[in-house]
Amino acid sequence: MVDSETAIKPSDKVLAFEYIVTRTSPFPHFISPRFYTEEFSNTLLSWLESTNAWNLKETALYAQYELGFSKVKDYPEIRTVSDGAVLARVRDEVSRVFNVPLSRRINISAHKLVPGQYGGIHTDNVPGETHRLVVQLNRGRSDDSGGNLVFLSGSSPQDVETVFKQKTNSAVGFPLGPGSYHAITQVKTGVRFTIIYTFLSAAASDAEYSYFAAN
Repeated sequence: MVDSETAIKPSDKVLAFEYIVTRTSPFPHFISPRFYTEEFSNTLLSWLESTNAWNLKETALYAQYELGFSKVKDYPEIRTVSDGAVLARVRDEVSRVFNVPLSRRINISAHKLVPGQYGGIHTDNVPGETHRLVVQLNRGRSDDSGGNLVFLSGSSPQDVETVFKQKTNSAVGFPLGPGSYHAITQVKTGVRFTIIYTFLSAAASDAEYSYFAAN
């Protein structure tokens, strides 16, 4: 007889990621209002708030704190975020929505923005990287707190078309390319946390992207 606990798949303990809304403007993207399970999203957010693994990154285009998940095995409370079955389910859903084959390698990182930090208008048009998924995690952020993900139809601030509310545990997925203009407005109050999944073309070389986790 199989114990009911052991019968639960790792992906079911980590992911909700079922209801998805697709949109086409200013470029194809989707919204998932509930990406992680409530329990895992709370665990992951608590870890993001307490860890000292952050590294400050400042350029002319953006300012933020970053961390990678290459060593999540050192943190048992969150290591299932990079479980092979979990990553495979995320990849398969993104592949289905955009109707493109994707590599089994996925890069997972986290960003933390504090007041004054931002992300300027850019496209992340990196060879091999084809899609991105951004998951927002927070304790509740007001509409005037800053740090909103925005999509634009062009490279000018006047081209803003979509401003995403910072509902915790919601996710936005979109293709990367010369027309996928996006930005993060300057944070005014509080702290903005996000989990970033970056996907590769199915043709991408495993050797070239060895730092991407395989599933």
